[in-house]
Amino acid sequence: MNISSLDLFAGAGGFTLGLKNSGITTIGANEIDRFAAETFRNNFPEVSLMETDIRELSNKTLKSHFSGVDLIVGGPPCQGFSVAGPSQYGILDDRNDLVLEFIRAISVLKPKMVIMENVKNFLNGKLPSKDLVVDVVKKKLKDLDYSVKIKVAYAPDYGIPQSRTRVFIIGIHNKADLQFPRIEPTHGFALDSYVKVEEAIYDLPFIDVNQGFEDSPELLEYREVELSDYQKKMRLNSPGIFNHVSMKHTPRLIERFKHIPQGGSLLDVPFEHGQRVRNGNSLDLKPRFKMNNQRLDPKNISQCITASFQSTFVHPVLNRNLTAREGARLQSFPDHFIFKGPRTLMSKKLLIREGREDEIGLSQYNQIGNSVPPLLAQAIGKSIIESFEQSKKQESLQTAIG
Repeated sequence: MNISSLDLFAGAGGFTLGLKNSGITTIGANEIDRFAAETFRNNFPEVSLMETDIRELSNKTLKSHFSGVDLIVGGPPCQGFSVAGPSQYGILDDRNDLVLEFIRAISVLKPKMVIMENVKNFLNGKLPSKDLVVDVVKKKLKDLDYSVKIKVAYAPDYGIPQSRTRVFIIGIHNKADLQFPRIEPTHGFALDSYVKVEEAIYDLPFIDVNQGFEDSPELLEYREVELSDYQKKMRLNSPGIFNHVSMKHTPRLIERFKHIPQGGSLLDVPFEHGQRVRNGNSLDLKPRFKMNNQRLDPKNISQCITASFQSTFVHPVLNRNLTAREGARLQSFPDHFIFKGPRTLMSKKLLIREGREDEIGLSQYNQIGNSVPPLLAQAIGKSIIESFEQSKKQESLQTAIG
């Protein structure tokens, strides 16, 4: 069955990849960030990508390019809803309004099914109007003649080795005669069935600080270890190892990492190896947080891979932060998926302060952390196909009876 999809706020293409692997064809996508768009084009040259602000896509343009699409998916920027975002301080993020642009595209194209992905705190997030965003979305979809359900998915239940919870708002057009997709876990709910960190990344080269290669896979070789099923899946159809470059750390930071046990964090570091004050050598006496410098436990799942994971996590046995490829593995991106754009970037605020706005964008780490895990998207895609196939069978049966 040929089901067509449009991916809005597509990012690097995690949702598109998962749907593609399930058998759904993405015919179009939209992404404003130039580096994420470069990654998307590199991995999906067959998809028509519109690299622009969604607010610049007129209703006429949407109709002329994507009329008749069966499915619209997308994850409007989640930073405004994240527990780590401005909402925790009572600040309403203007990016939250982009959810309404997602609704506008639905109102124009009227697909049979829509799926919006976001962080769990989306359920408590507010629009600049101070209305609960989930209530506004549900009402607007119902006004457009869609039935709505909400699915909360925990990534490890779908074979993804990280503690990640995401919300999916699913809308079915009442004229489509479709059942809501049954998005069932692929790995059950048993902790011992979850894919562990070592099962995800231990076949990748154990490179030291400031080592590795970005796009010269012939110069890196996989480690000779007994492969897990997950590693076999990640290596399938890959010509080599890309995006596996470790960061350059100072001797002081490396020494700090040496004192962090597996499963530990900055809280476990002796006082003399703690953080220094900004632009100084004296010790920072501010309270430490468990979220900083977390060394992954190889026998457990990883903590959630966020857009800022480049400096958050420490390799289970090496005294360095994770590479982009290791983060991609924990997000379930296969090794043949190549990330483009700068590996790391300075913060947006700092670039603006220095008058370097032309450098603003999403680094490889940002792109990975912002993505929908492909294996989760694949599970969703399979359930969508089942829903469409069941509808087709019902239609054929009614035709035969009639």
